Formats: sequence, structure tokens, C-alpha cells
Amino acid sequence: MLVKDIILKACVFTSSDELASLVEKGSELNEEMQHLLGKFIKCFNLTRNEIVSEYEPMLKVEEVASKDGKILFSSLNEKVVDVVSVKDIDGKNVVFKVFDNYIECNCDKVKVYYNALPQELTLQDEFESVIPERVFAYGVAREYYFLETLYEDASIWDDRFKNSLQNLIRKKSQTIMPAGRWI
Repeated sequence: MLVKDIILKACVFTSSDELASLVEKGSELNEEMQHLLGKFIKCFNLTRNEIVSEYEPMLKVEEVASKDGKILFSSLNEKVVDVVSVKDIDGKNVVFKVFDNYIECNCDKVKVYYNALPQELTLQDEFESVIPERVFAYGVAREYYFLETLYEDASIWDDRFKNSLQNLIRKKSQTIMPAGRWI
């Protein structure tokens, strides 16, 4: 999936047709259009962070050594959203405590399983997601309207974004009940 494609859809949703046309053609952007594109890229990254934080976690695993029973979040490669588990080298669960800036555990060397925030992307970047481009664009449009302090419009796109995500989650986790009598 390309960031550019999502931003083009969001431009359509926000009636930013001039920017969409220039980006699609690969034309040189003046200062005003460059500023507007910067807003859309910021809105895309905010939306992506929300999706990764709440709907589609990005699980990372890193083998690290603890110093004095502490593993600093800054020693991990990605920004930590939450720690899922900590295991020793043999794969056994380790008791741990999470603090603001570090994890505390009793092992010297462990594997930390955690959900991470994604790195910021630019217009030409590509990424993978199960969330359709259109739903991403709903979120970008919502963020754009929030930035522009157009709260009624932002609310409309917020509803579309969240309802679409809920429908995707519901479809993904539908339960099939066996045939039989239910009382």
C-alpha cells in the first residue's frame, strides 16, 4: 500500500482537488501546496499510529540484555506501546513489571515481545496493512478537519472511520455457531 494513494483519496474527501491533481501528476508544488501536503502526511501518520495502537498491533520481538534487572525502552529498536511478554532464552515466561521508561525482570538475557509504534512515513513510502486504503483515508480526512478546526466535518469522518474499523473487526472475528437447538 502506498501513502500517496491514501493521501489522494483523502484529498478527494476533503475537496483538496488542486493538491490531488498536482501530486498525481508529480508536479512541482508551490509553498502553499507543500504546506498542505505536509498536513496530509502528518494526518496520515497520526491515523496510522491510532490504527497500530488500537486495532492492528505491530508485534516486535527483540533479544536484549538487562542491566541491574532493568531493560530501558530506549534500548529497544522501536517505540513501545505496550509489553506483551518477556521470555528467557529457553522460551519460558519471565515475571516482569513495566514502568514508565523500563521493564524490570530477574533475567540477564531475555526476549521482549512488545507492540510498537510505526516509524513516520513520507509520501512515497510503502507499507503493509489489512486496513483498506479507503478506511485509512477516512481517518486522514478526520485528522485534517480536526487540524483545520472544522469539528462538525471531523465528526462526520470520525464516525465513518470508526464504523468502518468496527465492521472490519466484526467480520474478522465472526463466530460460527454449530447447528442445533438453542434455548
